[in-house]
Amino acid sequence: MNVACYRRSPIRSRVLAGSLLVGVIGVVATAPAAAALPSSPVAPVSAARPGQPALSGPAPGQVSWSVEPAGATAPDSRTVYDYKNIVPGSTIFDHVAVFNRSLQAVAFSIYATDATGTTTTGALTLLPANARPFGIGAWTRIAGHGGQLSVIIPGGKGVIEPFVIRVPRRATPGDHVGGMIAAVGVPHRTTTGQMVTLYERIAVPIELRITGKLVAGLTVRPVSVGFSTPFNPFGGGSAHVTYSVVNTGNVLLAGTQVVTVTGPFGAKSTIRMHALPTILPGDSVSYSVSSGGLYPAGSISAHVTVTPAWPKDATPLAVSLASASASGSAFAVPWALLVLLILLAGAGYGWRRASRGRRLAHQAEIALAAEQARKETERRLLGGSNGKSGHKSAFEPTKSDPSAAKPAASTTKPARPPGPAGPSKPAEPSKPAETVAQSATPAGTTPTGSPNGAGSANGVSHPE
Repeated sequence: MNVACYRRSPIRSRVLAGSLLVGVIGVVATAPAAAALPSSPVAPVSAARPGQPALSGPAPGQVSWSVEPAGATAPDSRTVYDYKNIVPGSTIFDHVAVFNRSLQAVAFSIYATDATGTTTTGALTLLPANARPFGIGAWTRIAGHGGQLSVIIPGGKGVIEPFVIRVPRRATPGDHVGGMIAAVGVPHRTTTGQMVTLYERIAVPIELRITGKLVAGLTVRPVSVGFSTPFNPFGGGSAHVTYSVVNTGNVLLAGTQVVTVTGPFGAKSTIRMHALPTILPGDSVSYSVSSGGLYPAGSISAHVTVTPAWPKDATPLAVSLASASASGSAFAVPWALLVLLILLAGAGYGWRRASRGRRLAHQAEIALAAEQARKETERRLLGGSNGKSGHKSAFEPTKSDPSAAKPAASTTKPARPPGPAGPSKPAEPSKPAETVAQSATPAGTTPTGSPNGAGSANGVSHPE
């Protein structure tokens, strides 16, 4: 790796452009027609890193390759392109080695792009192939081929390509991260029978630190707490804590993190998370963790503490690193217990309503029986079930109706004179109702139907 820091001048720019143009013309003139190979010769796969055995080739039809930092003639021991203390306006010269470990020739695309972040496991994420880079990917050029080189590498062979990184004069201080990529288009057949090309990529990270004011800091935000209520009304549930760790500085940072969850009745648990991966400046890594054994009966809070640290194999800077923390809370409601209490209350209310209904029905039956008994007693006393009888009740009071004092008409018949047929027939006795009516006749009233105005005591007339 060579780093050149200079002030550009029109003359030097023309000289550099002319030398690159001559190099490109020489490469095109000497390269085979099947592939636009660079000036570096095609090396066998056995020319791997010093001290490492060559990898065994894959099965026929499979594609296997590797990408490694290299010098001008062979791969070196680096695993990352690490450039420190680069002054804005500098130019970096370096090499990349791409080895085709397949049995057949494979077409490769070699180019650089920007990194977008890291995963929780520390894997570097890069821009998609069709996305335009604005950082390291835009500053890097494959010598003699612009931003991207397409090359066919025979099976079991490899190439070493030079590239250059031109840092802009207005580049911001701090760490810039990207990747040197070798991509292969592998044909695949879909379930519908169509042939599509899937591009698989292998990259070597590029870390470039530009001089200037360096700031290091991590922040935790936001902390969200949720709760999963158990089906058991008397069992404990789980609190779910979600948060993000953000790199608010301009340098790469790692670190450690601790999550403390506090629940009702003094419940407390401490969760020691995995170490933080290397977080890019301005990037964030999200986490989600659960803590069980908490009863849902009040407030549940979570406290996250992050302690920043320098990445592994990184040179510490003279910058103070301060811990960061944040908290969040949620109110847990024992829904299962509330549902149980509602069901019990509903069952009790229903039982009470049913008991009251049965009691009212029993009272109605008793009242109906008493009413029927009363009516039956009255019917017996009145002499009939319908209240109509030929005899007056002994308890019925005597009416003082004036019409009742009116003398009843006599029903006695005058005696017939004895005829030749025989002696005279005695008169028939009057009906009982008429007798009662005559007995109620006031004194001094002459009953009708008697010849001499004198009535018989028994209502029977006697002949003179």
